[in-house]
Amino acid sequence: FALGGEWHTKLKKFNIDVDASQIVTGNLTGHAYSGMASFKVDSLFTISGRAFSTSRAPNFNFLLNQSDYKQYNWQNNFKNEEVNGIDFVFDSKKWIFASVNLTNIDNYAYFDLDDITGQTKPMQASETINYFKVKLSKEIRFGKFALDNQFIYQKVTSGEDQLRVPDFITRNTFYYANYIFKGKPMYLETGVTFSYFSKYLMNAYNPLISEFYLQDEREYGGYPLLDFFVNFKVKTMRVYFKLEHFNSGFTGYDYYSAPDYPYRDFVIRLGLVWNFFI
Repeated sequence: FALGGEWHTKLKKFNIDVDASQIVTGNLTGHAYSGMASFKVDSLFTISGRAFSTSRAPNFNFLLNQSDYKQYNWQNNFKNEEVNGIDFVFDSKKWIFASVNLTNIDNYAYFDLDDITGQTKPMQASETINYFKVKLSKEIRFGKFALDNQFIYQKVTSGEDQLRVPDFITRNTFYYANYIFKGKPMYLETGVTFSYFSKYLMNAYNPLISEFYLQDEREYGGYPLLDFFVNFKVKTMRVYFKLEHFNSGFTGYDYYSAPDYPYRDFVIRLGLVWNFFI
């Protein structure tokens, strides 16, 4: 049984939002607190800051598992994961979107391999995980062409042996958008999307428990993904055509969703949406 509430107010040019919930009774304990203040300057930009704190039990796969495989039976009394952090956001359509996130995690739950049996087992970190993330996004327009960019830099400054993420992620789309033909009967969008993340010790996947676990054998990533798309709209009908991962045949077969699980090859997608009633 939990209780929660929200409070929203405006103090001059500041908007203040507070959310809080607390488990009162039950087998599980926990809370979620969040407070945010935002400041908007006309239509130029918005600056906001948020502080948050959550306490919750790890998912049930960490606490209890029963299986015909003897090594995959456990019942744990793990502590709540304590997540505390702050966010800062600068949002401007004219200039740039930028956000900074600082997060501390205590009692972080994860899966690792047992040194003796070599089987996946749940564990809980004894040290604090410190996580830092910066996100930048900006769309640059020149005539009917545009370049939409999104960059993420993230780093685990403490506890990188338990939580692993790629340091750098980017997604960039170069496209053309315009009405074509006389009378503007059709709106067309076409372009190429580039996606990439840096190499890191990607978590492996265990299908028996449907969970990811730590591995130290090989780094994955550092591989580009290219998609070509054409979208157009005629009145109430929309058609999209996409060549997904069309570079798979000439940039090397070294792409994975997880160790031993290759990412999908070149795929052609075609779709139609037609609204008969508006």
